[in-house]
Amino acid sequence: MNIRSTVLTSLFAALIAAGAYISVPIGPVPITLQTFFILTAGILGGRKIGVSAVFIYLVAGSLGLPVFSGGTGSIAHFFGPTGGYLLASIPAVYITGMFSEFGTKMYHILNDQKPQMMRSVIIQTSLVTAGAILGSLMFYCIGVPWLKIVLKIDWVKAYGFGMGPFLIGDAIKMIAAISLGSLFCSRVYNFLHFGAANEPT
Repeated sequence: MNIRSTVLTSLFAALIAAGAYISVPIGPVPITLQTFFILTAGILGGRKIGVSAVFIYLVAGSLGLPVFSGGTGSIAHFFGPTGGYLLASIPAVYITGMFSEFGTKMYHILNDQKPQMMRSVIIQTSLVTAGAILGSLMFYCIGVPWLKIVLKIDWVKAYGFGMGPFLIGDAIKMIAAISLGSLFCSRVYNFLHFGAANEPT
């Protein structure tokens, strides 16, 4: 990773940790801004930066640094009710980043052809949206079963505790992350590859 990639990775890792301090306890799984920053890291940074940022965040938390929800930290969190959501962060950011990278590349390829400019924006936004949706679903696909196993509850309660209360909030966070991606994906891409936030000359 070059210096620009390292800077963005550190920034996203710090933002994910900061998101943990904005926590609303509503049950076994609190509402935080972590998922928003994880999706944003994947959308703007792509797979490499996104996964690296999440990995740094998870390692820091496992070592006891207060970066998990509520300003806590311990490897024990991985074995608790929220452990599945923490582990889901890696595949979630990877999938989000993969779609975003492909969308951004398509944007730059098609954007050179003036008649295709609008099409390039639509394709990029569609791929970023698809990646964010699939990435968000990963939290539920891994987090809810993990919650069920740890708390030894039935599926109805697992979905009630670990999915139902978060749907509206996660949808809002996802839309916000997609909006940021639509505005800044190309700028971040140019910054990483050309050292500037504008189009290369």
